[in-house]
Amino acid sequence: MLKIQFKDGRADPISLIEPGRTVGKGSVNDIVIDEDGVNGFHADLQVEGSQVSITDINSATGTIVNGEKITGTMPLGTGDTVVIQGVELEIIEDEESVGGKALVLSGTALMELGTGSWSLVADYGPEKEQVIPIMGRIEIGRALECDLSILEPALSRKHAELELAGDDLLLRDLGSANGTYVNGEKIDEVQLKDDDRLQLDKIHFIVSAP
Repeated sequence: MLKIQFKDGRADPISLIEPGRTVGKGSVNDIVIDEDGVNGFHADLQVEGSQVSITDINSATGTIVNGEKITGTMPLGTGDTVVIQGVELEIIEDEESVGGKALVLSGTALMELGTGSWSLVADYGPEKEQVIPIMGRIEIGRALECDLSILEPALSRKHAELELAGDDLLLRDLGSANGTYVNGEKIDEVQLKDDDRLQLDKIHFIVSAP
């Protein structure tokens, strides 16, 4: 579960639960920012399952996410910063839920690892050092129908895909909200190499070549 907190600690973190939370100057809001220039109802946080997004409610001074003033609805994930009239809020993960993350493997990802196979080695959390063989094409995301389903709220339902092309292993981002990174660089599509480090938000893998 995600929470939102004031960076200056002026109030306790608030859980982001369905259907969402409102932000504004009025005391009827879930998140109250009593500052000049903040509208009575300033922004709306929508929550659907593990997906969180924010919309500015036509405020006079705007809502800023990660340094950019938003004009529509913007998805939010762990580590994102929201600024309203100089007041900083941060999206965090409930520490009590961190230990519950799991990889749910299905379809091709459960095939027995054989010699000469590309694989991913989990490098985070309780699944650390788990080996995931790559056979053909594997879709990665939060959705349970993905070949490699990762129960991490910041991942998109269909986040990225791996595909064997001859002897090469290709990685493609599937238009994810928070991006796909290889060796610290955000990618759209890349050919992977042995010992590359693949990052999907907080989830890390090490690429192992045949």
